[in-house]
Amino acid sequence: MELTLIDSGATTAEQLKQFADRMENLLNEIDGLKSDLKDLKGEAKSAGFNIKALDRLVAIRRKDSADAETELLNDLLLYAHATGTHLDLAMPDDSGSGGSGSGGPASSREEAA
Repeated sequence: MELTLIDSGATTAEQLKQFADRMENLLNEIDGLKSDLKDLKGEAKSAGFNIKALDRLVAIRRKDSADAETELLNDLLLYAHATGTHLDLAMPDDSGSGGSGSGGPASSREEAA
């Protein structure tokens, strides 16, 4: 079987070896990044953060737009209201102060207590 040259000047076998080497290197990098990500999640968990919530936040942030997430949340709220299901959701504080006196769910629970 005769090997033919391709545009880059490398034989098909050489090009195949180059692709295999590059794939192997990328897979090794991915393994290293997975290990780094596991360590980072461990740090976040040690700091008291909910890793599932953090994963979800990152997934939302990675999307080009949060339109699908917004639509899903709107549908969830609509369905919950239609079925009389109470959802205890934290609403953003419009004042930007970040304080707990926003009248949101936390203060509602305090009033009920």
